[in-house]
Amino acid sequence: MACGAHATADELAGFGKPDMPMKYIVKFKDQPQSGLAVRSASPFSGNHLAQQSLLDRVNAKAVEAIGKKALYSAELDASALQTLESNPDVEYVEIDPPRYLLSETLPWGQTFVGATQLSDMNAGNRTVCIIDSGYDLAHNDLSGNQVNGTNDSGTGSWSSPGNNNAHGTHVAGTIAAISNNEGVVGVLPNQNVNLHIVKVFNESGWGYSSSLVKAIDTCVANNANVINMSLGGSQSSRTEENALKQHYDNGVLLIAAAGNDGNTAHSYPASYDSVMSVAAIDNQKHHAVFSQATNQVEIAAPGEAILSTVTLGEGRLADISLAGQSYFDRGVVPHNRLINTNGNYVPAPVPGTVTAELATCDTSAGNFQCGDMSGKVCLTERIGNQGSGAYPEVDAVEACYNAGASAAIVYSNTELAGLQNPFLVDTNNSYPMVSVSVDRQLGLDLANSVGQTITVSSTTNEDYEYYNGTSMATPHVTGVAALVWSYHPQCDASQVRQALTATAEDIDVAGRDNRTGYGLIDATAAKAYLDEGCNGPDGSGSGSDSFSNTTAVAIPDNKLSGITSAIDVTRAGDSGSITVDLDITHTYIGDLNVTLVAPNGDSVVLHNHSGGSANDIVKTYTVNYAGVDSQGTWQLKVYDNARRDTGTLNSWRINFQ
Repeated sequence: MACGAHATADELAGFGKPDMPMKYIVKFKDQPQSGLAVRSASPFSGNHLAQQSLLDRVNAKAVEAIGKKALYSAELDASALQTLESNPDVEYVEIDPPRYLLSETLPWGQTFVGATQLSDMNAGNRTVCIIDSGYDLAHNDLSGNQVNGTNDSGTGSWSSPGNNNAHGTHVAGTIAAISNNEGVVGVLPNQNVNLHIVKVFNESGWGYSSSLVKAIDTCVANNANVINMSLGGSQSSRTEENALKQHYDNGVLLIAAAGNDGNTAHSYPASYDSVMSVAAIDNQKHHAVFSQATNQVEIAAPGEAILSTVTLGEGRLADISLAGQSYFDRGVVPHNRLINTNGNYVPAPVPGTVTAELATCDTSAGNFQCGDMSGKVCLTERIGNQGSGAYPEVDAVEACYNAGASAAIVYSNTELAGLQNPFLVDTNNSYPMVSVSVDRQLGLDLANSVGQTITVSSTTNEDYEYYNGTSMATPHVTGVAALVWSYHPQCDASQVRQALTATAEDIDVAGRDNRTGYGLIDATAAKAYLDEGCNGPDGSGSGSDSFSNTTAVAIPDNKLSGITSAIDVTRAGDSGSITVDLDITHTYIGDLNVTLVAPNGDSVVLHNHSGGSANDIVKTYTVNYAGVDSQGTWQLKVYDNARRDTGTLNSWRINFQ
């Protein structure tokens, strides 16, 4: 599986993916035919043993069961593959496609998506699951969250990711870095949201589709409402697609990175219909050049030069100071520098602090004319931009270095004026100098101070770093989805998804497009949409046809008279098919009966002592009241008929077509 981070995003840099053994998914038929099945008191156990026996006989290696279904992932040679494909008890055999982490390398993104305008006080009713490379629980910006996790086999501890596993921590910081007067803040910064971490990646940065299927099952088992998948691969999988569709149909919102190859190829799982595919933009709302453009791209979010948490001590930061003023908050990105070592491109940052006179290297003629930069800080515009196989950042640094400069500041050109975090590919380690990137406006502002003394610093061993990638865009969408949903937990996943796309800010070309989908996600607009009803202002939850009671009422224990909550409906006319959004907190919903009573006295039981020991009823019911006038007082009656467990009717809403 691939994510979206600095030098680990080899798929973007063109430096090659790691070699992986070929694996296959083997799906046995649910009702095995004679000759394979071993009859026993436990049919599943017998079938399970028989299936493993067959895999053993064909010398399958690295066999892993996928959940409790008749599914296995295994390494197979050509003979084994042919034998299994022709076996009447095997439903299908497919490639178990690789999945990689998808990243290029102040979270300006939080402002862009509207997260700073909404409180996350309700986020305790949502659980976000992050499938990635772990979560550094020792990080001050993450340690205080409501978080637990699960380790996938062979990947180590979810809460202590290990060296070179910072990707998941970066993703988690965008979602939920704590507001604690240090570091950065996430979309959900006040320690309310519930997080579950599933670690499926180690330092190698790859896994298999089957591992993702198991991880998603784990998320669901831990009550996930939203699942973040900043990962992907180029091949689809029937097993993966079926599993994701099932979970989405059961109410889980699935969000994944569109991919970082900068082309029009589909990436999976993002390109399944059940998954929201997220594209990346920069801080000028331009489509990021690395972000894949497909007909499955649904939404866009900040993904270029995103500052977030990383594993303690593995980060890099930079700053510029002029006349006593720091420019850190405007975005100063230390170059993501790579050199070739024994055939592999590896990170090679140049830390240091340089204080010297600021001078400009002229690019007006289309090339670098720096003159004598001896002992100076070289400020120059970027010529060209990073694209597929093109890494022009080194050209600017080379020109400054060859002119004798002690440090370089490269600012964005008019084509891509926003803050960039490009690779600086110094193959032969020829230009080892302190160098940083800034956006165009800051570069032009600094140009007005030529001749003054300036300080440029680049540091390592930090706890934060700038990354690029659709992997960085994805957690912005995940965080916003959970934030908006927390205000309207009675809505379902498909309704929240619709709200996010219907209210996105249209950018790039008019209407939905393959580069940015429906546009830049907008938290406040999506909440306002759901404020009008789960289907928005133009659906069954339209403003004039939606009526609610938000006064919380305690439900008495073991009392058949229960409680009655009323809504006065001013709408006249036939009620038709209505939806009722219900939000009840209770510790044993099997004790409860919930009945809706129309103004004419007709009643319908919505919930009748089902659900056993499960907690809470947050659900939308559809009821046919055709022939009943809607105008008048509607009542919701709730009673508890057993002892010990109690609860509260938090709110309810009636939506008319």
